[in-house]
Parts: sequence; C-alpha cells; structure tokens
Amino acid sequence: MDRARYETPYGRDQYEWCLSERISASRGTPYPCDQYDLDECTFGSDRPPRSQHSRTSATANLENFLRPGARIDSVVHAAVARLRAGLRIHDWKPDLLIKAFNDLDIVFFGGKLRGHTTIRWHRASRWIQQPRPPQGRHHPLVRTKYLSPRKAAIQLNAWGIFLDTPNIKEAMWKVTLHEMVHAYVDVMCGVRDPTPYEQSRGWHDGHGLMFRRLIHAVHERAMRLLNISAIGANTYAF
Repeated sequence: MDRARYETPYGRDQYEWCLSERISASRGTPYPCDQYDLDECTFGSDRPPRSQHSRTSATANLENFLRPGARIDSVVHAAVARLRAGLRIHDWKPDLLIKAFNDLDIVFFGGKLRGHTTIRWHRASRWIQQPRPPQGRHHPLVRTKYLSPRKAAIQLNAWGIFLDTPNIKEAMWKVTLHEMVHAYVDVMCGVRDPTPYEQSRGWHDGHGLMFRRLIHAVHERAMRLLNISAIGANTYAF
C-alpha cells in the first residue's frame, strides 16, 4: 500500500480511535442521538425498500426540497441547529460523523436515507491495499455500495481520510455528502447514471447528469446553512 502522504500524530490518533471504539450514544463525541439510531446507521434495518422512482422524478423532488427559498420546517431547523453545534466541537472524534448522519439526511435528503443506508468506518482493506489506480484515478476516501433491493452502504476509508488528506475535517464532511447523493440515487431509483466517459472505461461510478444536478443543490444548501462544501478538488469519492 502507498505510504500515507499527510500522516500526523493527530490523524493517527483519530484513525486508531475509529477502528477500536464501538460507536456509542453515551461515549465519544457529545452529539444528541440514541443508540437505536446509531445501530440502525451502522448495521442497517429490515425496513422494506422505498417505492421506486424514475431519475427524473427523484431529481426534481430533491431539487425542489433543496431550492433556495423552500420552506424549512421545524424538524429541519432543529437538525441544522444540532449540526452547527456539532461542527463547533473542538475535541471531536470520528463518531461525530456517524452520530450526525441522520441529521444530514434530514437537512439534505428529507429523511429518505434513514433505515435504507448504512455508514461505517473501514480500515485500509483490500480495495485500498493496491497501487494507486491508473489513468489519473486515486484511492477513494469513501465509496457507496448498492445493496439490492434499493439500499446502500457508505464505506468510509479511515486510512485515506485521517492519514492521506491534508484537511481531515473538510474531507470527511465533503466526501460524506458526495456519497449520500449516490445513496439517494440508489435508494430512490435503484440504478445509477454513469457519464459517457465512465461507461467507456467500464466504470459504474454514477456521476452523470442526475448526480451533478443533485450534488450542486446539496452543495449550495451546505454552504448556505453550515458553511461546508460538498464539491471541489480532491474529493476522491465514488
């Protein structure tokens, strides 16, 4: 495996912490949530899949939800307040992202991912332990696996985020929002929309028109409400 380019004692501590600690509502980073929610985020649920939507309707529905000027109800306001408080925590641990996942879902996806998408930290496993991919591609910091029928699993690359990026906190939130867009497409549509270039290379990453429209809508709300980015250089997600 390639040598970590940006390893620091702080990053090493975070890396070791997220692989050795069970995510618990009563320990780690203080963020309002309960253990049932954390277990569902981490291990999944037996909820039946959501009704399948076309790409067109799923895109239009989320764009309408995210549009500037759209009504933001009390549930979303409360989730925004919790996220803002969480982002201000100085001594945070990697569990913060897992604990905040349902609030990210409420604010950016209208709660559509809950019970249908898991999110977990992973060590540098086999999909990382190889030379850097050819053709200018990089080891991903995170990836989303489609789990039939219409469920998704977001796999966070702890080695890449904590030891191989120059800005840990920025990368962590950015790539998670990126992957949550993929998860939304998986959950609502059950099929991704790769670009022509991705198709020609045999990649099934799903960064076509639907993804591009949604990630820009998510990014606009993220910057406006939380001052965090969902797009930009060095995202390294798929």
